[in-house]
Amino acid sequence: MKKVTSFLFVLLFSTAVFAQQFSAVDTIIENAIKKHITPGAALIVGTPEKILYQKAYGHYTYDPASKEVNLQSMFDMASCTKVFATTTCMMKLVDEGKIDIETPVKNFLPDFAQNGKGDVKVRNLLLHNSGLPAYYTPKAGETPKDIFNKIFALKFAYKTDSNMVYSCLNFVSTMKVIEAVTGMPMYKYYKENFTDPLGMTRTMFTPSEEYKKDCLPATDSLQGVVHDPLARGLKGLSGNAGLFSTVGDLAKICQVLLGNGVYQGKRYFKEETVKEFTTRYSAASSRALGWDTKSLQGYSSAGKLFSAKSFGHTGYTGTSVWMDPERKIFVILLTNRVYPDDKANVGPVRSNVADAVVRALEENPSAAGN
Repeated sequence: MKKVTSFLFVLLFSTAVFAQQFSAVDTIIENAIKKHITPGAALIVGTPEKILYQKAYGHYTYDPASKEVNLQSMFDMASCTKVFATTTCMMKLVDEGKIDIETPVKNFLPDFAQNGKGDVKVRNLLLHNSGLPAYYTPKAGETPKDIFNKIFALKFAYKTDSNMVYSCLNFVSTMKVIEAVTGMPMYKYYKENFTDPLGMTRTMFTPSEEYKKDCLPATDSLQGVVHDPLARGLKGLSGNAGLFSTVGDLAKICQVLLGNGVYQGKRYFKEETVKEFTTRYSAASSRALGWDTKSLQGYSSAGKLFSAKSFGHTGYTGTSVWMDPERKIFVILLTNRVYPDDKANVGPVRSNVADAVVRALEENPSAAGN
C-alpha cells in the first residue's frame, strides 16, 4: 500500500509540475477567450509515443451559461479536412501503388479535361498549382452533381505549374480521384482505413443528431453542419472541408506521421511515403503534397521556434496543426473563432501558442523524451 501511495504522489506531483510549465500556453488561450477571439478552444501536444499535455478552454458560445468545452468536444475542421482526410486517403493509395501522382487527372475523371485541362496531374492538385481558380460558391438549388460538373468545366485561372494559388477546388477534385480509384465515397474509405482502425470514434463527416450537440457552433444556425459554403453545397461530403473531430482523435494521425507511418506497432504508411508528402516539394512555394510547410520568412502559424522542416495546416474556422519532425512534437489547436460573426483573427494566437509550447518543452526536455 505504501508503494502504491508513493507512486500516486509522484505521479500527481509530476503532472502538476508539468502543467505549470504549460501555464504560459494556457494564459495565451485564456486571454484570447477574454478578448472574444474565440469562445472556446482545445489543445493537445504530443510526440509519436505519448501525449504531453491536453486541455479544453472556454465555452461553446460567449454566453457563460453555454456548454463548457471539453476534450470530447468536436470542432468543424474546415480546411484541415484537406490534410487529415483527403491527403491521408491519397497517401494510402500512393503507398499501395494504386495512384501515381504524375498521372493526369483526366485518366481518372475524363470530364476534368474540359477547357484544356487535360495535362493537369494529380500532383498539381496536391501542390495547388493546377491552374484552377481558388473557389466556387454554389448557387441556390445546385446539386452535388451540378457542382462537380461546374468545377470540371472551369477554365484555367492561370497556367499550370506557373503559380501557387491555394484552391478548395483542387481538393474537391482530389476527392473525386480517390473515389474513382476506390469505387466508394471518400468518407467511407476514410472510415474503413483510418478512423475505425485508429479508434477515432469522434471523427466524421455529417455528424448525426447524437453528435451535433457536441460540436462547437460556427454561427447561431450552424452547429454540426459544415461552415464552408462549397462543402455545404456538397451536403457536407467534400474533400476541401466537412470533417468534424476532436484534439485526441487528430493526435493519432499526427502520431502516425511523426512515427514514420507507424502507430502502436501497426504500419499505416511506408516511411518514404510519409517523407514524400510532408517535405517541401520545391522552392516554388511552401507547399508539400497536401500539407503546407513552415514559411521561412515573415509570419507563420507555426511561430518562430518550430524547425524549418515543420509541416502543418490551418482551417478557416480557427483550426490548426503543426508537426516538427526534428523535435518530434506536434501541436493541435482547435477553436471556433468564426462564432458568431466571422470577424476574429486567431493568427497571432496560433503562432504564440506554438512558440510557448516549444519554450515549455525546452524548460523540461525530459518530458518530451529529449
